[in-house]
Amino acid sequence: MPARIHILRQEEHDLKAEAKGLLDTAAAEGNRKLTEDEGKRVDAITAQLDALKPEIARELRFQDAERATTTTGVQVGTDRAEMRPWTPELHSDATEAMKVEARQAGLGAFAIAVKNAACGLGVDSRLHAAATGMGTAIPSDGGFAVPSEVAPGIERNMFEGGEILSRVDTRSISGDSIAYNVIDETSRASTRSGGVLGYWIDQGTAPTASKPKLARVELKLRKVGALGYMTDELVADAAALGGELESQFGDELIFQVEDAITEGTGAGQPLGYLSAPCLVSVDKETQQTAATINTANLSKMWARMPARDKPSSVWLINGDCGPQLDALSIPAGAGALEPRFVNYSPAGILTIKGRPVVETEYNATLGTVGDIVLINLRKYRLIRKAGVEQASSIHFLFSTFESTFRASYRCDGQMMPRAAVTPFKGGSTKTLSPVVVLATRS
Repeated sequence: MPARIHILRQEEHDLKAEAKGLLDTAAAEGNRKLTEDEGKRVDAITAQLDALKPEIARELRFQDAERATTTTGVQVGTDRAEMRPWTPELHSDATEAMKVEARQAGLGAFAIAVKNAACGLGVDSRLHAAATGMGTAIPSDGGFAVPSEVAPGIERNMFEGGEILSRVDTRSISGDSIAYNVIDETSRASTRSGGVLGYWIDQGTAPTASKPKLARVELKLRKVGALGYMTDELVADAAALGGELESQFGDELIFQVEDAITEGTGAGQPLGYLSAPCLVSVDKETQQTAATINTANLSKMWARMPARDKPSSVWLINGDCGPQLDALSIPAGAGALEPRFVNYSPAGILTIKGRPVVETEYNATLGTVGDIVLINLRKYRLIRKAGVEQASSIHFLFSTFESTFRASYRCDGQMMPRAAVTPFKGGSTKTLSPVVVLATRS
């Protein structure tokens, strides 16, 4: 038989789903008002939810008291956090939405426990378990590290929500740095892979030996961090607090990491693709008007990307470029239709040459290098370690009735090709690269 807390949680979930269904139906039907029966049912659901809250709180308090009784003698910092998880227990068939809500509630419960401990309202033993496990927090100063069981949501949101992070080649490492041996290729005109040359061999003859040329690329983890401040009123609601922390930290860490992938200097942060040694720049057209993009620009950018990179490529643009792209077309001859050079897919996705166009806030403004970029982001290598680390304290803004929460993330990255490459055929002046930009038009 399911535990009582499971039954209560499921009842709460079902009531919320029913109320949401009624409200969504009214919104879908022209944002009409609820009917009399619908209004009465929503009011009844609200009353039932209000009645459930103290029941759930009472059951959780009972479970905490029961666990505290049965865990006497357990070593703090090892299995106690496991025996008394922050995240509420769920049915095995819980939906993804329920799992997200539970994770956020766990993060919020942790934050509330930190505040209570620092205010002298009792110290939850799980705080010591979390701090000991992380090894970096100072409980006596009111700081505690967030246990890993409630922390993964932020990193998952980063890689699912980031238009750039979702496309780069990401690797997890165990140490603080890693070195890669990569092919050091600058030309394919006479050899491939920096020195490999094959032969057609007659019977009884041997080929001339050749070998690839390698370069060593080292990536060393850099740390990026974000701070969030929450009022006492928000801290009082565990689920809302956990959701707000995930949202704030996820959005800011996406911004910082993706901006570094775009224009990072490589000094204390990843090396951005705009500073990559393999970058190729296409010149503007003769007498081209300032701050414009034309079809010749796009055709020449497309021609500078290797054929093997084109199927994985994407166009990254500043929003200022949108009106320019919408107006582009290629003349098809006298009396013929003019097909669109820039198209929208059936799903409404803007494309150039069949590849998606993604608007970001990291691209430069129209007319400047980096306003439009053709890139295969799979050639950008990003390393990371241990996910997002979090900690919390009430002391920094104690006088303003706010608590401080911190998130940090360790990563590094750069484009892996070491240089633009001269193609086998096509001329030594037209090098190819997986990252192509358009020169300034001023």
